[in-house]
Amino acid sequence: MYLLDSGRLVQMKKRVAAIVLMAGLGVAGVARAECTLGTPPAVPDGSKAAEADMQAASAAVKKFMAETQDYMSCVEFEGKNGNGNWQKKYNDAVDQMQKLASDFNKQLKAFKSK
Repeated sequence: MYLLDSGRLVQMKKRVAAIVLMAGLGVAGVARAECTLGTPPAVPDGSKAAEADMQAASAAVKKFMAETQDYMSCVEFEGKNGNGNWQKKYNDAVDQMQKLASDFNKQLKAFKSK
């Protein structure tokens, strides 16, 4: 027994089919896109930086971290499709994220101690 009348059921099936198609095209787009890792943002000297500078740096670090997570997902996807050196790229990205986080936290500590 359907809870929807036949007209609504047909509309719902069309919407689901459209969503599935769009999701499939999105995955195909990822498969064709080249994975690119951005450059980490500069971290200001916390002992001299203004609050606005530290806030801007925090936002830039968060943005870079999110973009790097996307890069890592892309590289992993490529690796599962035959790209042999994906693990090195992935690990290099992790190292870069850790270094940036460490640098930023060091400068944030210096900023808060002044």
